[in-house]
Amino acid sequence: FIDLSLYYFCLETKKHHSTMKTRSLPLLLSPLTALLYITSLTNAQTSPACPSTLNNFVLLDESTVFYYALLPPTATGSNDPPNGILCGRVEHEGEGWISLAVAQTADEMVGGEAIIGLPDENSVLKYEMTGKSTNFVTPMAESMQTLWDESIVQEDGKTIMTFAKWLVEENELEIAEGRNDFLFASGSSNTLAYHAARMGISVDLMAGEWDVLTTTTSTEAAMMDETTTLTTTESAMTTDVTTIAAATTDIATTTEAPMMNDPTTEATIATSEAASTEAATTTDAIATTLTTTTIASEGLDCTVDFCENELTSGYLQRYKVNIPEGQDPENCEGCSILMELIFEGEAWLSIGFSEDGNMIGSEAVIGVPGGTPQKYIMNGYALNLVELLPEEQQTLTDAGITVNEDGQTVMAFTKLMSEPGEIEIVYGENRFLWAHGNDATLAHHGNNRAAFSLDLAAAGAAVAEEEVTDPTDPSVEVEEDSVNVPDAIQDPSGGQDCTVNFCDNELTTGFLQKYRINVPDGQDPETCDGCTIDMEL
Repeated sequence: FIDLSLYYFCLETKKHHSTMKTRSLPLLLSPLTALLYITSLTNAQTSPACPSTLNNFVLLDESTVFYYALLPPTATGSNDPPNGILCGRVEHEGEGWISLAVAQTADEMVGGEAIIGLPDENSVLKYEMTGKSTNFVTPMAESMQTLWDESIVQEDGKTIMTFAKWLVEENELEIAEGRNDFLFASGSSNTLAYHAARMGISVDLMAGEWDVLTTTTSTEAAMMDETTTLTTTESAMTTDVTTIAAATTDIATTTEAPMMNDPTTEATIATSEAASTEAATTTDAIATTLTTTTIASEGLDCTVDFCENELTSGYLQRYKVNIPEGQDPENCEGCSILMELIFEGEAWLSIGFSEDGNMIGSEAVIGVPGGTPQKYIMNGYALNLVELLPEEQQTLTDAGITVNEDGQTVMAFTKLMSEPGEIEIVYGENRFLWAHGNDATLAHHGNNRAAFSLDLAAAGAAVAEEEVTDPTDPSVEVEEDSVNVPDAIQDPSGGQDCTVNFCDNELTTGFLQKYRINVPDGQDPETCDGCTIDMEL
């Protein structure tokens, strides 16, 4: 009985963990069981070796090649059931995580199954993709991790992932010997996060033929070099052609024009992972004033020349409205806006379009260096609620983001002003939202965001901004009744002694703060040594 139990244990171990070194297992068994086990290996579905040279290849994008060999069941000797093997090697020019997924369709990530290589963890595993955020990209169960000959290395600026996989596996998408849909993606770092580039591709593995179906990589590497030309759409005005390098030069020459003041702004906008913005309104209420500033492009015709708007210190917006010949700008069909954002430093950038100046419900173009700017919908403050618009709505043209030799991040794109199902940009007053990060990793923007009004038809028009002033500035008068921060000892709702009882402070609807000050015996709470605070949220 013990011999038979160990025998079947060995078989199951070999079945589910084909990469395990199981040759030593017979040494644990009696001679009879060892003989049974060794005999079974000749009949079981083992892991054949891949050829030393992978002769077939697919160009996944301008910097990535997928080399592969397809071994049909006749070559693998797997007859129970018949099964073939896909041997693969992905070579990517750049350092970052890489992924190759089997997909139901090449334009849909959700429902696909990916092989993802993470260099820092030295792992190549199979993942399920049940959603578009990283929270929904999860490793398959241990029993389904059946890859072998898997590895991921980085050398000379290149990332290389290898693997071997059965074509047919239980409860997984089948890889056909003929045509299949695959998704390739790569990251801008070794940490699994939102992809810097992705591509959907249809491949006939047997014939070695492929068709690119979807892509969000830079078209012909556009905008990835600071000298790449930015053009307007065919239907737009065919005036001056602008390059990123020229845009940088223009900035240097136009900054001598009077720019708006550098207000410290606070408004309700977030374009990525957001924190308790609702709670932040408690602090925002300390002092709020309305300021009026002016665009630096007063007197310019923004349908002919680039107009400029300094969003905040070191963050410039340039734009030009493209009106097709014969169109009325007030009721324009095919009008577009060419927009550039120039930031002093390396960071992700965002410009949003809003109907009311609030983040939720707004739409934004977000760009991360190393990737391509795309359109998003803001369904909430959390990162997983900042979602890519569907592929058919990714209609930006001439879109790119780069960091130039002066250390500036430059994002540019052309967007149609009126698109079905999206917030319209009018040739008049609009509500916009700006934000930027502290580096090139998409994360919470902190205070680097604001809402503003901009009249595209009137360069130099007043721009109303909500400015949250610093209450520590002696030049600012702070009204006492605007303060929503309770006294250190007194409860704001009823004069309780907060050194004895818990006091309450409603931060915002549905978010309550409870606290109590602990003052050691004999200590003065004003100059206390060892005082503590108990706090509950």
